Amino acid sequence: MSKRDLTTANNEGLNEQVTNATSQLSAIKTGQRAVVSAIKSCPKDLLHKFVSMGFVAGAEVEVTQRGFFGSPINIQLLGSVLSLRSAEAAHIQVQPL
Repeated sequence: MSKRDLTTANNEGLNEQVTNATSQLSAIKTGQRAVVSAIKSCPKDLLHKFVSMGFVAGAEVEVTQRGFFGSPINIQLLGSVLSLRSAEAAHIQVQPL
C-alpha cells in the first residue's frame, strides 16, 4: 500500500470516528434528536432513575425545550416529555441524528 493510500485510509477512518462521535445530552440543541449510547459516571440512584425513565442504549430522544438559563431541559422520550437538570443530563451520552 502506498503512502497516499494509507493517508486516504486514515482520513476515511477519522471521518467515521467523527460521525460516530457521542456527546452529552446536555449539549444537544433544542429541536435536535439523538440516540442514547451510554450513561457515564453517575451515582447508582441516579442510574436507576435514568433506566426507569427509559434512558437505555438505543432509545431515541429529542430536546424539546430549555429553561431560561439552560436548565431544566425538557426531553421527549418514548412518547413522554421529561425534565432533567443540565447536571443530570450531562451523565447521558448520546449520538446526534
